Amino acid sequence: MSEISKEQLDEQHRSVPPDYYDQGIKKNIFQWIWHKGRTNILPEALAGVGHKVLDVGCHGGFFTNEIAKIIGNDILGVDISESAINYAKNKYPELSFVTADIGKKFDLPDNTFNTVTAFDVVEHIPNLNFVSQEINRVLKPGGVFVMGIPRENMLFKAVWYFWTKSKGKVWHDVHVHEFSESNLKKYFEANGFKKIFDKKIHLGMYWVIKYQKI
Repeated sequence: MSEISKEQLDEQHRSVPPDYYDQGIKKNIFQWIWHKGRTNILPEALAGVGHKVLDVGCHGGFFTNEIAKIIGNDILGVDISESAINYAKNKYPELSFVTADIGKKFDLPDNTFNTVTAFDVVEHIPNLNFVSQEINRVLKPGGVFVMGIPRENMLFKAVWYFWTKSKGKVWHDVHVHEFSESNLKKYFEANGFKKIFDKKIHLGMYWVIKYQKI
């Protein structure tokens, strides 16, 4: 995994174009297939969750909007990129967005949200143990945390290698975690969560997991 510093990671994420996902889905068939698979699993992954939602690492709001289509507009998207947040505010005015560094203490009260989501986010967070505790803190009792992460099997590593050498250069060296059952327990189950949903898609390259606060 990458040894990149948090400061370098933050700068790299700020450099991602605000419309990166929108443009990729429009212009690249492989990105369309990848993100279509992620949106298709949302109804199953979000089944039964509460409607007050925090979406961490929302970037330009594409996935935040997909979540809102399923569970309503009471959703707050947060991201470190001010330009991405401004883009999201303009494109999805019915939703709420704010610039924030999710690697630091959330400026949010305890027990606020029914649901926290993070798709393609936690693999980029160096201090994940702290962030997991913060997610637990802002969730209401019994609330759920739904995340999507790369499952770095051999197929994913091959695809990712070629992707970051071509269209996906902006993502080079930004994965600081490679997840397994054991370190997921360390980061989440050890911080007050129990796993209630687990599904792999895209030939096992992508992992969607739902945890409940206990």
